[in-house]
Amino acid sequence: MKYVFFDIECACVYKNVAKICVFGYCIADEQFRILEKEDIRINPNGKFHLTDHGGGGIVLPYDYDSFSKLPDFKKFYPRIKEILEGEDKLVFGHAAMNDVKYLNLETRRYHLPSFRFSFADTQVIYMAMTETFDRQTGLEALTKIFEIDYTPHRAADDAYATMRVAQEMCEHDGCSVEELLKKYGVRLGKIAGGQYSACVSQRRSEYLAEKRREKRERGERRSKFNDFVYGYRVRPQSNELKGKRFSFSRSIEEDVPFAKGLVKEIVKRGGKYSLKLSGCNVFVAGEEDDSPRAQSAEKLRREGQIGEICTIAQLCSELGVSR
Repeated sequence: MKYVFFDIECACVYKNVAKICVFGYCIADEQFRILEKEDIRINPNGKFHLTDHGGGGIVLPYDYDSFSKLPDFKKFYPRIKEILEGEDKLVFGHAAMNDVKYLNLETRRYHLPSFRFSFADTQVIYMAMTETFDRQTGLEALTKIFEIDYTPHRAADDAYATMRVAQEMCEHDGCSVEELLKKYGVRLGKIAGGQYSACVSQRRSEYLAEKRREKRERGERRSKFNDFVYGYRVRPQSNELKGKRFSFSRSIEEDVPFAKGLVKEIVKRGGKYSLKLSGCNVFVAGEEDDSPRAQSAEKLRREGQIGEICTIAQLCSELGVSR
């Protein structure tokens, strides 16, 4: 079995266009001994327009002017196809779906048959290993973690770095690549017939399913609390909190029985409850609350639109209730 690690650089990427300028690859045997490593430079038939996710420029370590003298993707297509396809190969990329998408777009642009291969993603494997499903770790960050030297955005070096990351993960767990994929329930991505699917891990799928369930349940709890607030109308028994309009952090609202009890005590003392921050003058924060709602409340306090921010413990003490 040969392991094929690849990376792609594009002169520009738009919604339905990706003009590939470099296809870099590194082929290794099962002991991670390098058999081939090369940058295939390609005429993108277009201008270079490079930005990163933050809108800043990416500088590729190549002479841009030299690309216009090279053959285009159609010329190199048979060779790239030969590198990636074959029953004796296992293909890897890092954040591989991007590069697979670029290949798919270029075959459409040049009216070429689709690539057909399965692929693993070292980013997906690392997330499964470390259970860091809430963030995606870039290749450069992993090279620092595993102390791998390479030149960022030189495609063949990116492919080499991807290989070294895979090697380090195998050595960390004391297993082969195939065993690593099985251990973390990684299902290979695929491209064929102009369609493609992502490489995924069972653990991340379970994590995302759990997050969806939690989000749905939070929404249901907030809906119940909102319905209660809209329908709760009683005569105050005192004017102790008259003029005060309270609003809670989401974490408090989602503890429905407790939050309902607090609202009853507030209304009982002549106060009111607002579901919107803009309608309150007292915001009640959860414990160590750094949520977007709490941050918005602090901003409104600085602007003078909210007069007071207190903790849930302070409110409970004021109302004489326990949590």
